[in-house]
Amino acid sequence: MEQVPAPADLLADPHQEIEALKRRIAELEAETAEQSLRLRTKRLKLQEFEAMVETAPVGILVADASGQITFGNHLVEEMLRHPIHFSENVADYHAWTAFDQHGHPIDPEQYPLARVLAGEDYSEMDVHYQRGDGTKFWMRIIGRPVKDTEGHRIGAAVALIDIDAERKLQDTQRILIRELNHRVKNAFSVVKSIVNQSLRYSTVEDGVRRTLDNRLDAYAAAHGRLMDTKWQSGDFRDVVADIVDRVAPGRVHYDGPAFQVCSGQALAFSMAFYELATNAVKYGSLSVPGGRVDLKWEIDDTEDTPSFSVRWQELGGPLVVKSERKGFGSFITNRAIALETGGSVEMDYAETGVIWTCSMPIEELPEDE
Repeated sequence: MEQVPAPADLLADPHQEIEALKRRIAELEAETAEQSLRLRTKRLKLQEFEAMVETAPVGILVADASGQITFGNHLVEEMLRHPIHFSENVADYHAWTAFDQHGHPIDPEQYPLARVLAGEDYSEMDVHYQRGDGTKFWMRIIGRPVKDTEGHRIGAAVALIDIDAERKLQDTQRILIRELNHRVKNAFSVVKSIVNQSLRYSTVEDGVRRTLDNRLDAYAAAHGRLMDTKWQSGDFRDVVADIVDRVAPGRVHYDGPAFQVCSGQALAFSMAFYELATNAVKYGSLSVPGGRVDLKWEIDDTEDTPSFSVRWQELGGPLVVKSERKGFGSFITNRAIALETGGSVEMDYAETGVIWTCSMPIEELPEDE
């Protein structure tokens, strides 16, 4: 009679199977404990993140890579006065109603959150936002990407900042500047009228009256330029152009780097260039057809104290004869400039043409300028 073989599982050692089963159970328990620890760690990090952004003084929104808004702190609802729209994608951002400075609606793709998700590393925009209660306020939106530990972009976040008071202050400032500009222009007109009326029946020559008028006009033009820049500072090239392009159009060749001068320096340089240009037209290189003026300025930051220097050089004019008479023009081009800039001024009456140089230390403009 043939013997039937025993099944393989009946031949296995039951003790070995039990030990293998115990080891597998221990491995599963270790894996479960590790996963539980990672989950608790993630929850703690999420709680820390939420606690941090809830104490932030700005509204914060976070979106994943698909554009779905997944988080917003309490300040978002306080500022916007409506519940957070957890938009599912960028196209759904139309639920957030905002307008630009011209009153045009902001398209969903224009929002900084969408622009950062599209690939930008930084995006900023000021919008006039429509609150949930029907009111509007100015808000600045700043967006940056959210990346994982390997540097891959996994979403984006934006900060919402209430700038309504700032914009209202700017509007008030613009109104005040326009009013001040208007009053300054009127003051110059009154001064010119007083001067002309006072000199009309005097023995003063007409040339003197014209000189006074022109000097007042130059000073008024410099004030106007500074008014346009909120009386803070002016670009040196604009200061030059305002004067020389009006007194001697096309005859003064000027060049130099961008440089900001404070309001007092801008006025002083304007008056100095007016005196130099008018003297060049009357007596110097610009009094003849072939004459010209080279005006150059440069910044020297190689020394411990950086400096700014200007050089006015007349070329191709008549033989220079130094005048011993010191008038208002000499005061403006020398002492007034030196006092206002804290620098040094030199006037060289070379036979080939007058050379005027000014060198001043560069100081940081005060915060209010």
